[in-house]
Amino acid sequence: MSEETQQDRGRSPGTAARAVAAAQLGAFGSAGAQPGEVSVAVRKGSGLTLIQRVAICFAAGVVGGLAVVLFSHLLFALGLSATLGVNEPVSLKSPDVYRPLFWAGLWGIPFGLLIRAAWGRLYFVGFLYFLAPVTALFTIFLPLSGAGLFGLQHGGPTFTAYLLLVNLPYGIVTALVARAIIGTKP
Repeated sequence: MSEETQQDRGRSPGTAARAVAAAQLGAFGSAGAQPGEVSVAVRKGSGLTLIQRVAICFAAGVVGGLAVVLFSHLLFALGLSATLGVNEPVSLKSPDVYRPLFWAGLWGIPFGLLIRAAWGRLYFVGFLYFLAPVTALFTIFLPLSGAGLFGLQHGGPTFTAYLLLVNLPYGIVTALVARAIIGTKP
């Protein structure tokens, strides 16, 4: 029998497996791990993992959706909604309010995938990001609901302008909340 095999027999069960795992991980092991222990949490630098960024941006998207709902009430109170052909703001009653908040959270997920690359210009990218859900609204959801492309069959170009205006706060609020939660490094 080789020396290595004789040494392995003297160790407690699982020690050889931990040693192999440590050798396979190499430099990726945690600096805080005790001898014989292996940390499988692999992170580059002190930034967040992808799943953490996505989860944070889902929550930030929900807050961005809340900003849109509240902004619709502000536009209604100022009389701009009626001018643009909208008779009432988004309902704040349950369960009506949950749909836009949930969809806003879902739209926060792609933002979470892009946030590390966009970190240097986060607020600019966040401001423009409202165009992603609005484009889907104009080209997919409104036509499926019978309002036509860009909602032109529902209220004409004023309705389209209202939808652009009411959704404007989404991206920047999502970016602000994500930045507040994440801190200085994504």
